[in-house]
Amino acid sequence: MKVIVLLDQIQAGLGGKEKADTELGGKKLAMGAADTLAKDLKQQKGDVMATFYCGTGYYADNRELVQGKVMRMCKKMAPDVLLVGPTYDYPEFAQMACEVGLAVQSGSDVPVVAMVAREKNADLLAEYQRQLDIVKMPKKGGTGLSDAIEHGLTLCAKKANKEDATDYISKYCY
Repeated sequence: MKVIVLLDQIQAGLGGKEKADTELGGKKLAMGAADTLAKDLKQQKGDVMATFYCGTGYYADNRELVQGKVMRMCKKMAPDVLLVGPTYDYPEFAQMACEVGLAVQSGSDVPVVAMVAREKNADLLAEYQRQLDIVKMPKKGGTGLSDAIEHGLTLCAKKANKEDATDYISKYCY
């Protein structure tokens, strides 16, 4: 299973809020939080084929441009799944993840899995939970994080293998 992970500048390890103007970019490797996911992905017989990253401020000013570029890159690279997040409780990142995820899911054949915490994102979840499969996760690291990551990656595997995930989604997604 080949996975592309979309992260913001913080989770990609490129800096904090002061780097919110980081332009959309990518590397054909696991960076930041994607590196941690890569270790768990191996248990699902998967690999992070690329990490896409974008500053939340840059995204806010260039929504359509970023959505279009990510969608075109996903079509070109043909991952089995696009994983947007984990966003934890960062509302700007969660907004970007859901919007880009929905654009890719709607405009390509690439399935999408999102990972978003309810804290600070309740309105966003209400808007997107019927359109995207959004795995429940804690607001920060610690209790429940490893389970949430396992649930997200298992859902990625189910989508990559074109398995029926209805029961799984009803149990682990919003």
